[in-house]
Amino acid sequence: MNPSQSSLSLFLLLLILMITVSNYFMANRTDRQLLQARHEIQEVSNGRVQQANYHMEQGPREPENQEEPSHINVLKYYSAQAQRDLLEAAGREISQEFYQKVLPEAVCIDKMRVGENLEGGKYVCKPEAVNQQDCTIMSLGLNNRIVFDEHMSKVTGGKCTILGADSTEQSAETKSKYAAINGQLFVGKIPETLGLPDILKKSGKSKVDFLKIDIEGGEHAGLEPLIKEHSVCQIFIEIHGSPLSHFEVLQKMAKYNFRVFNVDPSYKCVTCCEYSLINENCMEQYGVVPLGTTIPKPDM
Repeated sequence: MNPSQSSLSLFLLLLILMITVSNYFMANRTDRQLLQARHEIQEVSNGRVQQANYHMEQGPREPENQEEPSHINVLKYYSAQAQRDLLEAAGREISQEFYQKVLPEAVCIDKMRVGENLEGGKYVCKPEAVNQQDCTIMSLGLNNRIVFDEHMSKVTGGKCTILGADSTEQSAETKSKYAAINGQLFVGKIPETLGLPDILKKSGKSKVDFLKIDIEGGEHAGLEPLIKEHSVCQIFIEIHGSPLSHFEVLQKMAKYNFRVFNVDPSYKCVTCCEYSLINENCMEQYGVVPLGTTIPKPDM
């Protein structure tokens, strides 16, 4: 390799590092700002409750026209404007613009990156809060890379059942490592020859606490049968394709009350982005604060 090639390689590595660090701090700063806004809204709400209690103590009074509390108006405006912006971005088909318009719909203070530091890692919300006596992790798309699965096993106490699936059979080494983390492996192309509900049925499980899905397009048809019929708490999904394709998959999850808490565009693939979502029914368990909604639910 000549000096000019070495310099170019070094420059590209530094550029990737700078982008990664910048995205990390930007995501954390956004979370802090959103949480602060939520706290301010909550203070307004608490003030309303105290005011109502005062009037109850003073006895009944004449009815008056009351406007909606200001914090409700703020969230409604936030949601409506965010949804309009996202719909416009989906129609313009510019991937980076679309990713910027997918605003967090919930704040997880204790989120952590699980797995690889760069490509392949996922942002998970407070994994240690799972019920370790009865927990299930589903990991779709392995390709003999199970760093995420091993790390998840560690941070959840090593007691969760891990259900891994890939379109091809894994190596003997991967099989051995998977068995060591209480894992079961399944082979099949999702959803054509292997349905996600079938994985649960074969494993004797009925719910999923953490779902990692990276099956390069199979998420479009394979995801909904699982989240429609079974309880799933958190989803970490890499979506491939145009902004409109991303929007359609996000809408499917919104339909079943999932909210985005992290957006992580890929630095290797312009049309790929990692999204972390949590179901509204699981927010209290993981200490998540809900915000306004960015993804409009599809017409039922």
